[in-house]
Amino acid sequence: MTPNQPQSQFGSTTNDRRECATEQAEDTLQSAKRQVNDVLEGLGDRAREYGRYADDTVQHNPWTAVGVGFGGIVMGALLMLAARRFATVLACGMRSCCRS
Repeated sequence: MTPNQPQSQFGSTTNDRRECATEQAEDTLQSAKRQVNDVLEGLGDRAREYGRYADDTVQHNPWTAVGVGFGGIVMGALLMLAARRFATVLACGMRSCCRS
């Protein structure tokens, strides 16, 4: 040990503690990366499985799939009309010029 390195009361230098903390941080980072990769891999597998299931369902029941798609479009259009009407009612309620 050189005279410029401060020594703690336990006999280890500040650099030793810093190195230990750095190693722990690197280990924690590597562990977190492994966990994230495992989760992403599992999600990818599940997404592929659901995609295969959807493809099989559409292949076996094409008209049902068309009906569900059309129903979604109709439902979206109805929701849009209702939202537009609600927004108009709110806007007129806030302005005095629309009141009779």
